[in-house]
Amino acid sequence: MKSKENAANSIRHMNLKSLCACMLFTVCCLLSAVYCFAEEPPAFITSDSLKYEKSTSIYTAKGSVLVEQGEAIMMADEMKYDEKTSNVFPEGNVVYDTPDMVLKAEKAEFNLNTKKGTFYNAEIFSKKEKFRVSGAEIEKRGEKEYFIKKALVTTCENPSPEWCIKGRTADIIIGDRFRARDATFHVKDFPILYTPYLLGPALTERKTGLLTPVFGYSQSKGFYYRQPFFWAIDEDKDATFIVDWYSRAGLGEGAEYRYVTPGNVEGKHWLYHFHDKKAGSDFYELKSIHSKRSKEGLSGYWNINLLNEKNFYKEFSLRRDERVNRFLESTAELTLPSDGSRLYLMSQYIIDLKEGSRHSAVAQRLPEFGYVVNPARVGPVIFSMTSSASNFEREKGVSGQRLDIYPKISHSFGDKIILSQNLGLRETMYSLHRNEAEGFKSSVHRDIFDYNITASGRLVKKHSENFTHGIEPSLGYTFIPWVKKDRTNVPLFDSTELYTKQSTIGMSLTNRLLDKKGEFLTVSVSESYNTYERDVPLSPLSVSAFIPRPVPINADASYNHYNDRIETLNSSVTIPIKKFSFFFGERYNQPNKTMFYDIGAGYAHSKNLSAEVKLWYDAKGGGMRDSSFIMKYLQQCWGMTITVNRKPPDEVNSKPSELRVFVAFDLLGLGSYSARK
Repeated sequence: MKSKENAANSIRHMNLKSLCACMLFTVCCLLSAVYCFAEEPPAFITSDSLKYEKSTSIYTAKGSVLVEQGEAIMMADEMKYDEKTSNVFPEGNVVYDTPDMVLKAEKAEFNLNTKKGTFYNAEIFSKKEKFRVSGAEIEKRGEKEYFIKKALVTTCENPSPEWCIKGRTADIIIGDRFRARDATFHVKDFPILYTPYLLGPALTERKTGLLTPVFGYSQSKGFYYRQPFFWAIDEDKDATFIVDWYSRAGLGEGAEYRYVTPGNVEGKHWLYHFHDKKAGSDFYELKSIHSKRSKEGLSGYWNINLLNEKNFYKEFSLRRDERVNRFLESTAELTLPSDGSRLYLMSQYIIDLKEGSRHSAVAQRLPEFGYVVNPARVGPVIFSMTSSASNFEREKGVSGQRLDIYPKISHSFGDKIILSQNLGLRETMYSLHRNEAEGFKSSVHRDIFDYNITASGRLVKKHSENFTHGIEPSLGYTFIPWVKKDRTNVPLFDSTELYTKQSTIGMSLTNRLLDKKGEFLTVSVSESYNTYERDVPLSPLSVSAFIPRPVPINADASYNHYNDRIETLNSSVTIPIKKFSFFFGERYNQPNKTMFYDIGAGYAHSKNLSAEVKLWYDAKGGGMRDSSFIMKYLQQCWGMTITVNRKPPDEVNSKPSELRVFVAFDLLGLGSYSARK
């Protein structure tokens, strides 16, 4: 640093005329010394005036004081600088600005070498994590470590934050975590929750700590509270633990573990338990997903979904697809690929969630071993093959084993009209158990070959720059010869048993209309004629249509000529009107005597506010099967999701309908975990 005499001389020799011309009395003192402690960069201090006390080695700078040290600056109305200790004592509009954060205070005590000190009536703003921390005293203990008295923590930018956490004391590591004692969660100025100790993340990225809770109310279970805790185990592993509490029903516990590791390995596992003290029963749910993908070595996956009670989702789930689901499927597979083929071992287990069904007639594939030859050219033809050995078990009905071998050759040629042929040979053998009551033999052997030839083409005519019409006709013939009846009398396990004798001519016609934006209408019609079916040779006439814009419409139907009825009808339409959208869907199946309506409406005021309502109605006697309302509200530092669900009456267990309301918060920087059940 320059000597005190040089500094004083530089002040005396200032050009007073230039200062008067600027109408400012400015005295600049450049302290050009390099502070060598801990190899810190030099500090440069400028101010309007400077006074030096030789006895104390203290400089007093007043008026627009600015300290520059590397990428950090400190500003104040006045400041004292201790030459011996490198301590500074700024007062009045103190600002300490670094690339990572800004710290404002009324006054401070700070060391330029250690970067430690205390700031009074201060506030920290983290530029990356968007955290704001204020307190009566903020002690800077490290690069990003602070201890705060009378602390307030929030990520809201408004002077009056929408939410904050207040604590008697708090210590925080910006970009890591914060801990508060005697903490209270406030919405605006209203205290909502209190805890003697609170640990949470202090960043917008994943970090160990408590996540925001979920609140709710159920007519039958009472008030609801969910508290999640997130554990960032490693960069590629984490876990979430949750506790659910219903005031009338009891307590639930859940844990979710997730990982993504090198080698295309990833997984997610969820285990949940709830003890319903009101009903005196325990509910368990297990979800486990794991996969390892490899093009060369052994790969595989499993997706396990298990429940101990069939009404679990109707009792606890907030997801509509789970509440209305009829079956719950678990699958697992190991695959060993090789050049042009692969070996696999797989299992499939399905739970029938229908209320009151004790025994399921669904065939469980436990397990199946298979060998697949991928399509490969052999001379002028393409050869492929599938083969499998399967074991089928079910609680009610015929079980057994099946061996199925199905090689196939294919050939196609043509330009404008493409002619494709497929010839397959199928060998299927069965060994059946519990078959006497169903009238099946214990051993069945079936030999079948099938042949298919199809001619297809495309005719396109461009009528103008904005209109093009395309027609895609197709004519095909499928032949599966007659097989003795006793060799086709087998139980239905899957689509393999759907093979029936046929000599069928099939026709289809697809029309496509296009404009300059692309396709805007597609209509397809298809039908077939089976000469082996003398009584009903014609298949139902199938018609489908798709309109992608401006109003998306999707519909398909099948018409039976012989009973003059529409057998199936499925349709969906979405109508957008400014900020609203309306959805209508229909599912009709005459043979199964089912008819469902899906009705929904959505509203998107902006990216900050949206809402939707959905209804599922059974027109064949079931009435309103499900209804839900979801509203999402998002602001700069927080978000809220309100879910309202009306559970239909449970006729099997004689339970009335009930209303459930859940509120989940998402606080920026603290994380959230929505109520998945």
